[in-house]
Amino acid sequence: MVLQKPSVIIWTVGILAALCLLPTSAIAGDAVKAKEHFNSGIKLMAEKKESLAIAEYRLAIQEDPHFIDPYFNLGSYYFNNEKYGEAENYFRKATEIDSRNADAWAKLGLTYSKEAKNVEAENAYKTALSNKSDFYEVYKYLGFLYQARQNWPALIDNMKIYNEKKGGDGEGYFLLGRGYQGLKKYPEAIIAYNEAIKLNKDYFNASNGLGQIYLAQENYAQAFKMFEQVVRLKPDNYLAHYNLAIAFEQQNSDKLSEVITYWNKFLRIAKNNPKAQKLIPQTEQHLKELQDQQDKK
Repeated sequence: MVLQKPSVIIWTVGILAALCLLPTSAIAGDAVKAKEHFNSGIKLMAEKKESLAIAEYRLAIQEDPHFIDPYFNLGSYYFNNEKYGEAENYFRKATEIDSRNADAWAKLGLTYSKEAKNVEAENAYKTALSNKSDFYEVYKYLGFLYQARQNWPALIDNMKIYNEKKGGDGEGYFLLGRGYQGLKKYPEAIIAYNEAIKLNKDYFNASNGLGQIYLAQENYAQAFKMFEQVVRLKPDNYLAHYNLAIAFEQQNSDKLSEVITYWNKFLRIAKNNPKAQKLIPQTEQHLKELQDQQDKK
């Protein structure tokens, strides 16, 4: 059986709008009205009156087109509601108002990433870092981008910086491990994945990555142990069941009845998942061969 490339669950990064009210004293002209509208928008959004809040933010912009905060809040609102085109427009405008605002560039980069505009996202993230060199969270954003592009050396470089400066977290160590795994530097990948699991014993991606490394190393006992954990965490994950069956069969080829049981478990999961359909014919053929072997005993 051919080991399939694991599906990588990539996690979602939320953007929160600023919720502080701005003083209106010592401000002249339209800027006063702009901040009044902005503050009203904050209150209305907190009251879940979203359409009214959006209208207030837009009135704030109308009163003072160079007031950056309503662009942030509108961009964040549309991002969180998965309307990435609108979010991009507002965050891009924020960068035009203040080209040295690292937060604006980072949020624009996150939006580009959601739109699969990878080159633009990379440029936005790097601009954020050029404006604020200690904005270490951006190294993780770049890490997710490089993971998606399978740029393993860049992924490793960025996650080393992130983990060193931020003290390391589960995602940081997972991404570092993914980079090493991509380069087949398995000892380093195992260390990084285990660090992620130390921080979160139920970290699906790290456990899955370890299982795949052990399969590649033909360490089937360890692979089986990891994929048991993966299946426990996500019982409906067809690739986890597929790899579990491989690991069990490779070390227990004489236990035909149990091997067949594991492959049948995979089939039950796979038949309910459109992504698994290409694995079904070869698995059914393999099961037929196993059954024939059992019948001859």
